[in-house]
Amino acid sequence: MRLLRELFIRDWKYKLAALLISVSLWSVVNFGSRTAITVSRYVEVRNPKPEFVYRLNPDRVDITVYVIEKLLLSRLIEEVKAYVDVSEINKPGVYKLRVHAETAIPVLIHPTSAEPPIVKVEVLKRPPR
Repeated sequence: MRLLRELFIRDWKYKLAALLISVSLWSVVNFGSRTAITVSRYVEVRNPKPEFVYRLNPDRVDITVYVIEKLLLSRLIEEVKAYVDVSEINKPGVYKLRVHAETAIPVLIHPTSAEPPIVKVEVLKRPPR
């Protein structure tokens, strides 16, 4: 028992460093290199206020993402989303807002840019019912 304990405790810093290096090397080999692809998505409106109607122009953007090659055919690519945040808008008018892109797992699929990066948002008062 003492021999086993000594085996694990002696030079634990070197053993931990070796474990971290081996896990890093394993992940690089298994996940491979990244490839840039472009996906087209409709732009979502986040944080809408119920008293307004929002019209986007354009309503679709092309998002460039870096994907690990083994995931090119994965369903994770379908999880790429584009959105504009309208929480700061408090009155009707025409606004230019930046498009944000997000993915379910940014470590594996990383969005880099959206084209166009800015969309025109027309905010109208919702008609009474």
